[in-house]
Amino acid sequence: MALPAAVLCSAVALGADFLGPESCKACHADAYAVWSTSKHARSLESLTREQQRDPRCIACHAPNLVEQKVGAVSCESCHGAGQYYVPAYVMKDPELARLVGLLDPGERSCRSCHDASSPSLRPFDFNAQLKAMDHWSAGRPRRAAAPSTEAAPARAPQ
Repeated sequence: MALPAAVLCSAVALGADFLGPESCKACHADAYAVWSTSKHARSLESLTREQQRDPRCIACHAPNLVEQKVGAVSCESCHGAGQYYVPAYVMKDPELARLVGLLDPGERSCRSCHDASSPSLRPFDFNAQLKAMDHWSAGRPRRAAAPSTEAAPARAPQ
């Protein structure tokens, strides 16, 4: 009976808040560094002023701007609101982290914006783009040397 209660208390059911990408930086410095130089980090800035007021553009370029005040495609845009999974003791338990809202994004979540109706009209090759935005393997050598000092990164399935 504990599992249904845990599912009902998931971050989605509780309406978890975003903490912002800086909240991820302390434990995931390498991933944050990769993200901060990415197009996702500057997604809102890539729009004109007119486009920044267009809900159709904001839906992908800053999907959490209105409700969470995050003006980019950030960690939590893909991995879910971090309010309940950000504590280190939760992140050290992958099952618990996922239970309280941590998401493992995959191709489907990327294609919610990178699809055939995108105004860029560029084909989206998920596998190539996944490699281009790899933000989880940079810290592997350091984690292997000291596995108990850093929480395991959330990463997209391959």
